[in-house]
Order: sequence, then C-alpha cells, then structure tokens
Amino acid sequence: MTKILEHSLIGLEEYIISFERYCSACEVQKNCKYGKNNPFTVNINCADLKKAKERVRFEQLQKIQKNADISLSYEQLLKKVKINLQNIFSEIWKEKIKRNKDDLLCLNSQKMDPILVSQQGQLWWQDFNVTMRDINAKCENLS
Repeated sequence: MTKILEHSLIGLEEYIISFERYCSACEVQKNCKYGKNNPFTVNINCADLKKAKERVRFEQLQKIQKNADISLSYEQLLKKVKINLQNIFSEIWKEKIKRNKDDLLCLNSQKMDPILVSQQGQLWWQDFNVTMRDINAKCENLS
C-alpha cells in the first residue's frame, strides 16, 4: 500500500510536497543527499498548474480548429478540448523529480539495481499522482 505524500500550503497559491516518509535510514539511502533531517521536497505553484493546463488547451484547440467545421463557434470548439491531467502531472514529475535522480539515489538506475529503481519509482509516482490530484482540486477552488 502506498503512502500519501505530505503536502501543505506555503503561500497564497503554492504547495510544498515532502517525501519525508521515504527518507529512512537504510542501505540504499545511506549515500543519498536527502534524509530525515533534510527531506526531498517539491514546490508546486497553482499558477504553474494553470499555465500548463492553458498550454495544453491552446495546443489542442489549434489541432481541433484545423479539422473542424468552420460553422462551429469558439465555445463549441472548447467543449471538444480534453485536458489530460495525467500528462501534466507526468511533465511535472519529469521536471521536478526525475531531473534530480543523481541526488535521489533510489531513483537512479545507473547507481542501483534497475528493478529496485523501477519498483521504487512506481510507488513514488503513484503517491505523487494522488497528491497532485488533491493539490489540483485545491488550486481550482482557490481560483
């Protein structure tokens, strides 16, 4: 069973996600930059989430407009746009977590067993995805 990551509001529209529960003293983590006293954290800004959704909406709208009937109104075209939050969360994951794989020993397949890294990465991703859905819902309520 996965653990939901701790997150809290640290500004008007900014959240911090803490991976503190993952930072335990074990053979894998002993060479890791992060630990209980210095947990790995990620900042998520509601404005950045909103911009990412707007970018996806704009890109999809452009594709739809190329093939759409010219009699359709802008509002009708907008209804055809589907935003996949999973893709947006995945981009944030790549940018803010996977990019730090040299510092996060347990997510670096070049320094650890790839099977263990894959399992650990999957658990982290599942928790991150659940946490991001919660943050996204809270951000939408703030708007």
